[in-house]
Amino acid sequence: MTQTTIPYRGMKGVSRLFSTYTTEYARLADYYAGDWREKSSYEAVAQNLTTSPVDRQILVDVLEEQNFNWNNGTLASQLRDPDSLAVVTGQQVGIFGGPLYTLYKALSAVRLADRLTSVLSRPVIPVFWIEGGDHDLDEVRQISLVGRKIWYEGHRLPETGNLGSVGSLVFNAEIDRVRGELMDQLPMTEFRDEVLGSYYSAYHQGNTFTDAFAQTLKSLLGSDSMVFMNPEDCRLKELIAPLLRRELKEYATTHTALKATSDALEEDYHAQVHVRPGNVFLLNESQREALHPTGNGYSPQFSEEKIIPIDQIHEIPPCSLSPNVVMRPLVQDSLLPTVAYVAGPGEIAYFAQLKSLYTWAKRPMPIIFPRASLTIIEPRIAELMDRHDLAAEELGSEIPEIMRKRVLEGSELAQAFKKAGVMLDESADGLRPAVTEVDVTLQPSVEATLAQWKKALSKLQQRAERAEKRRHEQLRTQIEHCKEALYPNGNFQERELPALYFLTKYGDSFLDQVRSRLNIDYCGEHQLMTLV
Repeated sequence: MTQTTIPYRGMKGVSRLFSTYTTEYARLADYYAGDWREKSSYEAVAQNLTTSPVDRQILVDVLEEQNFNWNNGTLASQLRDPDSLAVVTGQQVGIFGGPLYTLYKALSAVRLADRLTSVLSRPVIPVFWIEGGDHDLDEVRQISLVGRKIWYEGHRLPETGNLGSVGSLVFNAEIDRVRGELMDQLPMTEFRDEVLGSYYSAYHQGNTFTDAFAQTLKSLLGSDSMVFMNPEDCRLKELIAPLLRRELKEYATTHTALKATSDALEEDYHAQVHVRPGNVFLLNESQREALHPTGNGYSPQFSEEKIIPIDQIHEIPPCSLSPNVVMRPLVQDSLLPTVAYVAGPGEIAYFAQLKSLYTWAKRPMPIIFPRASLTIIEPRIAELMDRHDLAAEELGSEIPEIMRKRVLEGSELAQAFKKAGVMLDESADGLRPAVTEVDVTLQPSVEATLAQWKKALSKLQQRAERAEKRRHEQLRTQIEHCKEALYPNGNFQERELPALYFLTKYGDSFLDQVRSRLNIDYCGEHQLMTLV
């Protein structure tokens, strides 16, 4: 295969805002801190961070401890250097490492940090923000394979509320059943047992979602490739409690600013985040509740009869405060010296709403760098695509559409019936006046006869097309096979399949190829990577 990228514009499932951001940044410049392609953008943010430092002492103490516990080397210590900066990315704690794009985000951050270290002549450290504070268990408890999903059922949601921060949930015996089902569903290869036993050994009874996720990513990337960060540590929450308490007291200001930006964005694009007053959750041992502003206080989502007065906000323990999707980036960039954030399409969309909030928080907004987006093409699939001249973007269409285009529209059969239809129309044009000149009362009979001829021709065409389709059933099967490989379960491959799927089939060769060939120079397009 010679095709290596697909432009985002026109790809199904890609928002107009995202495709514009990657190709025509100037049209969205008012919503972001700088053009992600320009060196000067990073230099400007780096300078702003110099005059807006973060508290590194407690931050690095916590990061060193966390990464030591995950056996992840000493890279975190480099953040003690007051000149050091961070390239940050993050993701929820998807079971067994989550979908492929999690790996691609991490590798993109590592590549970008290396590049900026050279460009800025300062240490730039890649940091992975492990989002374990979310309460959406369904987002993290499933593994998708081709044609099948496997769910971890070890924790049941209560009738009302939720289970709190999913990252702190501890795996029980159900994780052994999930591992067993994976063994049954994954291809039986020479690599399967070794891959599950090494890269994914952290998924066992007694481990938490957060710890298993961090240990798995460390295994996939290699020790000391990047710093992993669990922001749920109460020592870190002490540092950002003033910001969240300020948000609780000034929610009207932030809500007005956020709504104004979102309304302006909606005129031409879309607002990713639904704007509502209040951007802080209350966290306790059993659940995570949104705090809804009510007059001079707040009402917890699942305890609406309870009111927390504004003048008692300072009494909420720091460890009980949790940011929502709007405040999370501000919390992140108040803790870390973030020069750039590596984002997926949805994140890029919601960052467009946040620029005014960074001003409110008195923090420099980072440059938003689009993560590498990849589709892996296996050798057998590449061979079939070459044989049938199938383009990757074509396989995003529905099978009947692909088949009609490839089998019928350009076939001799279609051309023959098209020619016959033209000849029939020409014959009708000659027959009609000749008959009616003899006897005008025969006009209805002429029209009825012509209609019968067209109907007969149409029926013959349908029968011939069905016969030709039967002849091409093998082609259809092979097209379906290619489509399922590139768009499993009808979705982008990177959003559906885990790295585990390809590691089982190709072993370390898969990781080696992704690590060496993922190219952040092409993050403005979707990349195609044919395995060798």
